[in-house]
Amino acid sequence: MKKVLATITLALASLTVFGQGRVQFNNVSGAADATVAVSITSNAAQAGAGQGTAGAFVGANYSVMLLWAPQAAYANEAAFLAAVVGTGGTTSFFGATGGGPTSDGAGLFDAGTVPSPVGTSMPAGAYTMQAEAWFNNGQFATYDLAAAANKNVGRSTFFNLAATAFPTAAPNTPITAFTVATVPEPTVFALAGLGAAALMIVRRRK
Repeated sequence: MKKVLATITLALASLTVFGQGRVQFNNVSGAADATVAVSITSNAAQAGAGQGTAGAFVGANYSVMLLWAPQAAYANEAAFLAAVVGTGGTTSFFGATGGGPTSDGAGLFDAGTVPSPVGTSMPAGAYTMQAEAWFNNGQFATYDLAAAANKNVGRSTFFNLAATAFPTAAPNTPITAFTVATVPEPTVFALAGLGAAALMIVRRRK
């Protein structure tokens, strides 16, 4: 009887694993050039000191991770983040920051199969996904930590993808080029707003 129960348990476990979806998280499966590579903003004021020059492709001191939520037309970033059901595939970019996708692979990455190991966070089905990248440099393990330290961070546009279960081949993530930059503190926006308001008042008085 115990052997029968063990066999049933193993069979159910196998069905659970095989029913789980997965994708290939990378931006090298297609053109593998500047059209998909991640780079630092061309705006020097937001490029982040000591994190690479404006416009440069990011390298091994930057990390990237995949986020996924049930497929939907999310109105904004906040709505998507609130719906996220899983994250994974954190990896570093190829090459050195300042290199290039066709020279040392800068701006490109390949995290392999996500999630890994295949688990319960991505049942086979349709998802809306997004990649997020940030300045890591061995100091900032997550996007949020880098953002809080005012380091370069950035997110791709949303894309829809169907995670597949074995034996169907896992699809590649269709990521297009995006940039990273520093995110001004809320107080910076507030001061900028006050400055603009003061300027308008002065102009009206004149």
